[in-house]
Amino acid sequence: MKSSVAAEETKPEPLPTIDTEKFFQALAQRRIADAEKELDATRTLLPPHESAKGYLKALEGLLLTAKSSDDKYLYFSKIEKTPKNLKALRREFGQQLKNPLHGDFDRGYFQALEDYVKVLEHLNVAEQPTNAERKD
Repeated sequence: MKSSVAAEETKPEPLPTIDTEKFFQALAQRRIADAEKELDATRTLLPPHESAKGYLKALEGLLLTAKSSDDKYLYFSKIEKTPKNLKALRREFGQQLKNPLHGDFDRGYFQALEDYVKVLEHLNVAEQPTNAERKD
């Protein structure tokens, strides 16, 4: 017979429910200073759970990506942000979020990425095709 303590230890931690929309909007609009301020405020509000740590690590990574001048190895910088690609990204992050093989830290991480893509979709930051790509 398993104890209730063991059962609680295997239960996934709740994912953060912090409002990070201002952070994501600042990031999408490349307002780095505003995004840094929002990230600092978010750090103080997140609970000390593994999922919150993963969420925060993803936010920090997104900020570093936005601040970087070398896009060579940066995932989000390489992706063409069309509505179709953003939808596929959100779906992929959502699947990773639900993957039972991932721990709480990973689920928090993928939750942040999914939240960011939702904001990108909402803000309509989809890249418009260039003149060469348009077929008139």
